[in-house]
Amino acid sequence: MPTRKLFIGLFILVSVFFRTETSKAQLYNPNFNAAENKGSLLKYLNDIYGKKIISGQMDDKYLAYIIESTGGKSPAMMGYDFNGICPSQGGNNDAAKAINWVKIKGGIAQFQWHWISPNADGDFYSPNFKLSEALNDTNSISYKNMIRDIDLVAGEMKKMKEAGVPILWRPLHEAEGKWFWWGYSGGDACKKLYRLMYDRMVNKFKLDNLIWVWTSYGKTKENWYPGDDVVDMIVWDYPDYSAAGSWSQYQQMFGGKGKMFGIGEDGKLTDPAILATQGWLYFLTWSYMVQDPSVKDGKNPKAWLKQVYNDSRVITLDNLTPGPKASAGQSQLIFDTDGNGTETVQLDGSGSKTDNGTITEYKWDINNIEIATGVKPQVSLPLGLHTIKLTITTSTGESKTSQVVITIKKPSVSLKKAYKVSSTEANLGNIAANAVDGNQATRWSSAYSDPQWYQIDLGKNYDISQVVIYWEDASAKNYKIETSDDGTSWRTVATKLNMPKGARIDDLSGLSGSGRYIRMYGTERTGTWGYSIFEFEVYGTESGTTGLINMDMHNLWIYPTIIRKSEKMQISCPGSLLPANYQIYCQSGQIKKQGILTDTNSFLVIDQSEAGFYYFKLRHNDLSKSVKFVVVN
Repeated sequence: MPTRKLFIGLFILVSVFFRTETSKAQLYNPNFNAAENKGSLLKYLNDIYGKKIISGQMDDKYLAYIIESTGGKSPAMMGYDFNGICPSQGGNNDAAKAINWVKIKGGIAQFQWHWISPNADGDFYSPNFKLSEALNDTNSISYKNMIRDIDLVAGEMKKMKEAGVPILWRPLHEAEGKWFWWGYSGGDACKKLYRLMYDRMVNKFKLDNLIWVWTSYGKTKENWYPGDDVVDMIVWDYPDYSAAGSWSQYQQMFGGKGKMFGIGEDGKLTDPAILATQGWLYFLTWSYMVQDPSVKDGKNPKAWLKQVYNDSRVITLDNLTPGPKASAGQSQLIFDTDGNGTETVQLDGSGSKTDNGTITEYKWDINNIEIATGVKPQVSLPLGLHTIKLTITTSTGESKTSQVVITIKKPSVSLKKAYKVSSTEANLGNIAANAVDGNQATRWSSAYSDPQWYQIDLGKNYDISQVVIYWEDASAKNYKIETSDDGTSWRTVATKLNMPKGARIDDLSGLSGSGRYIRMYGTERTGTWGYSIFEFEVYGTESGTTGLINMDMHNLWIYPTIIRKSEKMQISCPGSLLPANYQIYCQSGQIKKQGILTDTNSFLVIDQSEAGFYYFKLRHNDLSKSVKFVVVN
């Protein structure tokens, strides 16, 4: 009996050990082909099924928000979409994003496809495409267009296969809901299309990196399940978590099929406590809903995100990448509100960790030039975009790196100013304030018609020199930039015609116009959606102040431009620019000296610089000038 008790105790201990460690994995092996990596992924999913739940997020544009809200955590699974791939659209780059997510980040990739009408006569909600008719006539244009689109997607999947990347593939999602064109013709047509797609991708294109996922609504809709031989996994979008809800219905309908069950989409992050009775494999939060703390969509206050992502039952990205992990913190957009051309930035490597030994060194650099050491150093950065690399070294000699992007920019004169719009898309939270809030993760979107406009009250008259519009996929094909003194009579400053489809940044520089009011007036969209703007930035100076000062700025000079350490540098500055802030910084962007000039002829001692190239920068209001000089030994 004592021997048996010892054996049972060891068995329990070993079982607990393996159950704990099943969440640790490295799923992508660069020495494996796609089929082998798919096998490793499936084994891992089966190992954790019912024990842990994988965190997922649709659209990587929300990644920074999640990391910030959760104390450095990232979803293990990232959702992507082939929307945009059809010839009438603007293109799709999500395969490249997914390859990076799996190969570089070590995560899991999931795809669905918001497939517009293959005949380009409507979006994915359009009733114009007749699926049954297309399937029944393989010589029809509709059928050939459908095959063309499938093959375009297969081509992107082939890129992932060649990179050794497996994906969860969820085609014809939510078909049973009958709100997309692939569901309008009923179950038989939809299943026929699904099997056609499966046969073409698996047998013609030899895609062996796909895990096929079917979206089912259980007993709440007609059951269009396409068959055990073509489905690896079954998922429910926006499930009912009650005792008799989605999980119970899946057990009754599919429980004997050996399929794993997941949550294909949801608004609120799934409570990991549900694992006690419902062993969902993963959840995938739908795009913008992760940012919605209200009852309407996501119900995701930041405290809830942090609680879920830090729960031991939830698998996050760090569970999939063993070894030390460097975290350079959050990318930051900082506005130079005081106009001195530099900002002090707090870097943060506290999210770095290691599961073997301790971290002994934190080193920060720009272009391989060290700018700081330590966990949370402060650095001064000039205007511009700065990619900063953190390298951590552990007591075991291992090193890992992470990057953070810090952008220092002067604020747009339209930042947080009053606005008016022609319309706002209903019920999506894309309100007008989003286009002037300084946050490029939020956007305004209009109704689906022409014309539409977005108007800003700058508060006073400005001479406008530049407008930058950050468009979402729903962009303008033809539009004008107009100014006005009273918000009623408008003058055209710029006209843009035949602009490309898709997300883009329109930088309209060298403008000559003035007014208190400025607007984007769109006359034609690039697609069926409305107009959608992340940020509407306006740059210029108050009317009547630009010309003379700008001329004086050209009369700034320094002497000598080749100087030895401890020598004095003379700065000659027109009186109209005084007082003025100055900085001396090195090529890495690190500030070596800064202060305020008050005399037209000043002398500065270059006393703390190593040999190399440096810059003297003078700033007066919105104007600045930099002069390069060299320090020699």
